[in-house]
Amino acid sequence: TGSEMLGEDFKLGPVVIEGKTKVVYQLAGDPELVLLQSKDRITAGDGDRSHDMKGKAAISTDTTTTIFELLNAAGIKTHFVRRNEETSFIAYNCEMIPIEWVTRRVATGSFLKRNPGVKEGYRFCPPKQETFFRDDENHDPQWSYEECIAAHMTVGGVPIGQDELDIMRKTTLTVFEILERSWASLDCSLIDMKIEFGGQTQHRRNLTSWGGGGVDEWRLWPLGDKRLMKDKQVLQRAEE
Repeated sequence: TGSEMLGEDFKLGPVVIEGKTKVVYQLAGDPELVLLQSKDRITAGDGDRSHDMKGKAAISTDTTTTIFELLNAAGIKTHFVRRNEETSFIAYNCEMIPIEWVTRRVATGSFLKRNPGVKEGYRFCPPKQETFFRDDENHDPQWSYEECIAAHMTVGGVPIGQDELDIMRKTTLTVFEILERSWASLDCSLIDMKIEFGGQTQHRRNLTSWGGGGVDEWRLWPLGDKRLMKDKQVLQRAEE
């Protein structure tokens, strides 16, 4: 509720938006900050399939906040401010740019369906980058770089032109390489990753990386072996 105390220094305000796996709350008295509360929920297929999964919210929050702390320490601008409780963290209030940036090291999943001539396991050097327009009803259609420019978006007071797209492209690749090396230290291969960006509101008129830290945002193959995958693709394969 809006009067609920969280810690000693702030209160929850109204719900900003509620999605399939999290709820975003305004922080009372500070329009620049929000609280992201994770749910014990896992989804697949643009939300067509979903299940309750006890403990998922805590695991997701712990993984997400650890990743954002790593990225912030590396100098990447993110919306992350600090952890709150076991299943929530505080972030800057951003207006989402409706473009998903997907970076791939290995050809698998939907890439194979769109490019049937490519065999699974093909390794991209440098990593392959793709952009998709966020639209669940139309299954997030793929957009070219030129289509993204031609859309003439303005988000959080920031016009999204060629310069902004180039910043997002380079940031996405940098984030992927940081996380790829981090997972490799644990003998785990980062196969592909999705990241999104937001335009910060109020006095912070810049682009901020938004996604990329959650367990729903990537494919991970321990020892590079697809059979050992540790991501939500396990759910999708079980229901196919």
